[in-house]
Amino acid sequence: MGDCIAVMEQAFADLQRGFLHHPLRSFWAPPGVNGGTMWMGAYRSSPKPMFGTKLLFVLNDNPARGLDSHQGQVILADGDTGELRALLDASTVTGIRTAAVSALATRLLARDDAAVLAIIGTGVQARKHLESIPLVRPIQRTLVAGRTRDHAERFVAEVSRAVSVALSAADSAEAAVRAADIVVTVTDSPTPVVKREWLRPGTHVNAVGSSRPAAWEIDPRIYADAVAFCDRRESLQAEAGDYLQAVAHGFIPGVDAVGELGELVVGERKGRTSADQITLFRSLGLAIEDLATAEFVVARASGLIPQT
Repeated sequence: MGDCIAVMEQAFADLQRGFLHHPLRSFWAPPGVNGGTMWMGAYRSSPKPMFGTKLLFVLNDNPARGLDSHQGQVILADGDTGELRALLDASTVTGIRTAAVSALATRLLARDDAAVLAIIGTGVQARKHLESIPLVRPIQRTLVAGRTRDHAERFVAEVSRAVSVALSAADSAEAAVRAADIVVTVTDSPTPVVKREWLRPGTHVNAVGSSRPAAWEIDPRIYADAVAFCDRRESLQAEAGDYLQAVAHGFIPGVDAVGELGELVVGERKGRTSADQITLFRSLGLAIEDLATAEFVVARASGLIPQT
C-alpha cells in the first residue's frame, strides 16, 4: 500500500503533464444481471509506451458469496507492438489502488493533526482504507459504521487483530462522522450516508462509492462548503450523482469549482488553506491508476524495482 501511494502520486503527475491518457470508461448492464461489465482503457506515451486495459465485472451479489463485488482482469500490453506483457487480477489491483488514491488525497488535503477516522461501509474498500489512511495521517482511533450496527461489529471483530489503531463500531453513521477528522464513504448506497450538518469544521471527506449518475452517496450540500477535488472532471460530470445534484440545486456553479487531483499534485491548484476548512475528494476511479499499478508490479517482478 505504501508503494502504491507513491505510484499513484506519480501517475496523477504524469496525467497532468500529458504522459498518460484515457477515455471515459464504458459500462454495460446485461438484462437480468445484478451488476454489469465495465471497460477501462489507458495509454502511456512516455517514457515507455504502454497500453493498459481493465475488464471489470461488478456483481452486486458477490459479497453474499464471500467475494469482492469487483472481479476481472488488468491487461498490460506493449505500447508499440501491442504484445501482452502481464495479466493481473483486477480485484486485487482495484482494491489497493483505490485506497492508495484516497490516501494520496488525504495526505494533500487533510489537517496534519487529523487523528480520528470514520469509515462508512464494511466491504473490501473499508478494509483497504483502514490500511491506507493511517499511512499518511497519525490515526489514533477509527470508527466504523455499516448498514446496521451488527454489520459494523462483525467487521471490527474480523479485522481488529490486523490493525494497530483503536477500532470500534459506531452506533450510526452520524455518530461516526460527528466524531471524525477524516471521513471515508465506501458504500453502494443510492442515497446520502453523510449529511452536511454532521461534518465538523476542518473535516476531510473521501467519497469513494456509488459512482452512478442516479446515485449520490454524500449530501450534495457538502460541495457548497468544501474545497473540492476529484480524480478527473470528465468522470465527475458523467458519473457522480452527488456532483450533478450539487450543480442542479445551485450549490456550486459548475465543474470549474472542483479541482483535479493532478492539479493538486503538481501545484497548479491550492488545497486546504486553513484548519477549519472542509475538504472533499470525490473518487471515481481511473484506468491510468490500473495501468500505473500494473507497470509497477511488472517492474518489481522483473527486478527493475527492489523489494522494500
